[in-house]
Amino acid sequence: MTNLELDPVEQKALLDEVTDLVQRSAPQDWSRLAVEYKAIGRHVQVGAGAKNSAGELVQWAPPEEVWNLLWRLRVGMHRPRLGTWFSTFYRLNPPADFEIVYNRDNPPQWHDEPPLRAYTDEQAMFPRDEPNLPAWFADKLRAAEEAS
Repeated sequence: MTNLELDPVEQKALLDEVTDLVQRSAPQDWSRLAVEYKAIGRHVQVGAGAKNSAGELVQWAPPEEVWNLLWRLRVGMHRPRLGTWFSTFYRLNPPADFEIVYNRDNPPQWHDEPPLRAYTDEQAMFPRDEPNLPAWFADKLRAAEEAS
């Protein structure tokens, strides 16, 4: 294991830090907080949302450090030949009950399509062997190669 890889205990510790930051920054009277993080290479898109106790959407943005911790989690969850996740969805319910879902295989739903260079960066940063390349990702890598 490289020094960047996180074992499950270290992953949980990072998620506990995320939970603490999200919880401390939560708006008044919150009932659910959600964070979405999507990345290909160095191209990152993030989003956040909150609901109050009446179930209404309210404005909320987590501290910048949350995004840094999620990047660290993404890097630390990379495994040789398998790559890492492309996106994650984190949800927090009071008081500190969180769930997180990782997407390792499907294309994220982008607000703005990443440049083709992001896909080659992804493969260079978090290499996947051929059998672990989702078809959509392999198509993007071929398109990037043809464009260069």
